[in-house]
Amino acid sequence: MTENPFAPRQYGQLVKVTERVYLFRNIVNSSIIIGDNGVAVIDTQVNQMMARRLYNAIRTVTDKPILYAINTHYHWDHTNGNTIFHQVGATVVAREMTKDFMVNRSPRQEAFLRSRGFTLGDPPFLPQQTFTHETELDLGNQPLHLVHLGKAETDDATAIRIPAEECIVSGDTVMTGSFPIFGQPVMNEGLMANHDWIHTIKELRTYTPKSVLPGHGPLARDAEIDLLLRIESYFLTEVRKRVEQGMSLAQLLAEMEANFPDWIQSIAEVWGTPRYAILRVYRGLIDDPEPGWQHLKPSAIPVADTEKLYQKTHALEKFEAYRETAEEVAEGNDFGLAIAILKTATEKFSNLPDPWTVYADLLTQASRSVSSVLEKGDFFAEAQRALNTALELDPDYAPAHLLRGYNHILSAYRNGDETKTGLASIYRALVNGLHGTQLAQAYFSIGLAHRTNGDETLARQAFAKAIAADPRFMPAQLANMA
Repeated sequence: MTENPFAPRQYGQLVKVTERVYLFRNIVNSSIIIGDNGVAVIDTQVNQMMARRLYNAIRTVTDKPILYAINTHYHWDHTNGNTIFHQVGATVVAREMTKDFMVNRSPRQEAFLRSRGFTLGDPPFLPQQTFTHETELDLGNQPLHLVHLGKAETDDATAIRIPAEECIVSGDTVMTGSFPIFGQPVMNEGLMANHDWIHTIKELRTYTPKSVLPGHGPLARDAEIDLLLRIESYFLTEVRKRVEQGMSLAQLLAEMEANFPDWIQSIAEVWGTPRYAILRVYRGLIDDPEPGWQHLKPSAIPVADTEKLYQKTHALEKFEAYRETAEEVAEGNDFGLAIAILKTATEKFSNLPDPWTVYADLLTQASRSVSSVLEKGDFFAEAQRALNTALELDPDYAPAHLLRGYNHILSAYRNGDETKTGLASIYRALVNGLHGTQLAQAYFSIGLAHRTNGDETLARQAFAKAIAADPRFMPAQLANMA
């Protein structure tokens, strides 16, 4: 049976590793270590809403005070909950380099993530207690050894050894369950055409832990770590070989992507992709003043055949004809052509907000054709630009506010994030007038926001209003059935 896409969600799952060690599984992992005197939380979640859920999960297994919140590295998804744990009395701990990166790499990191459609909130609370290479903390008969074993996904990577439990918390030095993201796309870090990361993993293994708690994915045993090393070795070897043969990036991508072995193609994609791995290693082999590889990446938005585009659009005069033609083409899953048709419409009717809004809506729909969260960002960035244009043309244009709010709430529902921003857009759309299907979409969005926040009574009231506005609006029907 197909899973209902709008059912109530469980945000995070607590996995017992030992009697005193837990892994909080989410889109990013957090680890919970319990000692006689208190608790340490390692990595504080992707946003403050998830940090509160993590705190509540901790309270289901212990009422001891939370003494420390430890950041394994500077990335936003591991530090955004720092404020919540500082507020309950924890001391935030990280390497000095991590604190520096949280300040000095923040503007570039934030600009990239916002361009991918992420809502980041306030900057993370900075570490209060720092160290250079290694340090020890004690939770009461539960010593923690924090150590930099070498460069990995980031240059500042920290591992936390828990000797009494024979566990190591690896941060993103180890990732499991899906294709790894080998470093942030706008930074020179990660799998930069050298073996630093491999050496770091091998150093981690010298401690012979029974369990490795990864930054993303299920618990790592030998098989999962072996696979990560195999992936890294494959791309380091294959990309270097082709660069040394003098291939251009386009040639390299075409040849490698046409010949990936089955074991590479069988790995699920959530954040990273094989293409990203190619680009990461390639960037480490060339001279380029621009940090990272994002600027080298071909867009995930499919390109239309120019002859087909001409055939579909040359006789069209009114925008409604462009819309109907694009809808017909999209039904056949040719999103590249459908997107090109509506982009042409935005050029022809550039002073009207409707074409820009419909174009943004199609881009959002087409993003579902790719699996990587970051690859979807190509669609979201273009959709965001289109919606901005629509609202510049008419600041009160209700359909644009509706789509902006809907997209924000849908993202919040998936990630367990705040819904206030999206709701503000929905209410502004309602004030400016919605009817029929658009009114149903507005009430559905409000219901999904309440569901995200855990209020099922208000959620179902809103879904009922959506169905009353348009009984055929399927998302509201599905949400109400869940």
